[in-house]
Amino acid sequence: MKKIHRDKNGREFIKETYFVGGKMKFRRVYVIDGIPVDEFYEKNATDLDFYLNGDYELMNSAKDFNNHFKEQDNKEPDSLDNEDLENLPF
Repeated sequence: MKKIHRDKNGREFIKETYFVGGKMKFRRVYVIDGIPVDEFYEKNATDLDFYLNGDYELMNSAKDFNNHFKEQDNKEPDSLDNEDLENLPF
């Protein structure tokens, strides 16, 4: 668990280190309840929130994606009888 710091406005963040030209720099990753802001937004926002903020690629969330395939899996494929196979024109 990384240490959570507070800035002068009271927002919580985690210091993330990275290197540029051999020098170590720090980036602030703001968090809500210990989760980075971007992940928190993706998990808790509704499709309306995505629409209003212009994040159209996030509107088809994993929930909808998984439900779509579950519906298709529940449908049984049309089974072909041997009679239908014999009557094919080729």
